Amino acid sequence: MRERRRTILHLDLDPFFVSVERSLDPALRGRPVVIGGDGLGLGFVAAVSEEARPAGIRVGLPLSQARRLCPEAVFRRGDLDAYGRHSEEVTAVLLAASRRVERPSADEAFVDLTPEGAGDPPPVRTAERIRDDLQRRLGLDVSLGLASSRLAARVASAWAKPRGLLVVFPGYEPSFLAGKPVGLLGLPPHLEAALERAGLATVAQVAEAEETALAAAVGAAAPRVRAAARGENEPPIALAAPPASVQEEATIRDRRSDRRALEEIADALARRAARRLKPFRLGARAITVEVRRAADSARRGEALSPALADEEAIAAAARALVAPVLEPADGVRGLQVRLSRLEPPSSQAPLFPATPALRRAR
Repeated sequence: MRERRRTILHLDLDPFFVSVERSLDPALRGRPVVIGGDGLGLGFVAAVSEEARPAGIRVGLPLSQARRLCPEAVFRRGDLDAYGRHSEEVTAVLLAASRRVERPSADEAFVDLTPEGAGDPPPVRTAERIRDDLQRRLGLDVSLGLASSRLAARVASAWAKPRGLLVVFPGYEPSFLAGKPVGLLGLPPHLEAALERAGLATVAQVAEAEETALAAAVGAAAPRVRAAARGENEPPIALAAPPASVQEEATIRDRRSDRRALEEIADALARRAARRLKPFRLGARAITVEVRRAADSARRGEALSPALADEEAIAAAARALVAPVLEPADGVRGLQVRLSRLEPPSSQAPLFPATPALRRAR
């Protein structure tokens, strides 16, 4: 039987914080952006756009120095809530394509797209769908690399910038990686410096180095360094565990009193939560909505029978629950929808899927 070759997708979302800010404010597109503060006081750069990097701005630079280097840059303090929500939504999009997803950081992700059977879509098509979904749903730009190893996929995504997709065909990984600098191996700084001092400045030089020369340069780490340069012994991307519950929330910045707008936000949160169940083929037997105000919060929970996975039905349940606690509608500062008691949904369709049976949870 022919062995299946792994197909690994790497997504480069760098700079993620800047991309989120631009999705929230399209006027920032094409302009130098620095995240971390206003540049007038203390603090350090947390993220920087490509347009600001030629001025010498990098992550970790004092903000005051960044403003001197690039006074025309737009400085933003950052929104951790928005970054967290977008990161969770990115993961949900990836899990819809594969249960094997790894997020080393907010700026990147690995997805195992190895076909499981003849009916699976080609990995390139899945990668393009992921890119389009992230742009359409979140307004995020992403560069993609597709190869048989994490290393080759990560290097390919870097070469695909901006917003491209680069495929490294099986068997071409060594030639593709040959002249790339050792910095792309993701080694600790002291090992990278030791390799360069030994004259091993490219991936190919490390992969082809004599064992004695490599050991002289990096000591006991030689086998690990060689395996990294050859894309060998990479651990598999672990299967994501089913969640115990999922929740989506929104912070209301303008303290809006438009009841219809708040109901639409609750509807959208419920739909997002329902989409996060799909990769695991789970339904929810309980739903809770919470409305937060400055002085207090109001919460309503209901049991669902049978367990629901249908997006429309879950959204209808959220709308029914949130309506009574939106009175009065002014002063609302946050909304949350939580799905719990997760289990495989019943195969029997309810008679009225848009209006699920509800009973108060105890």
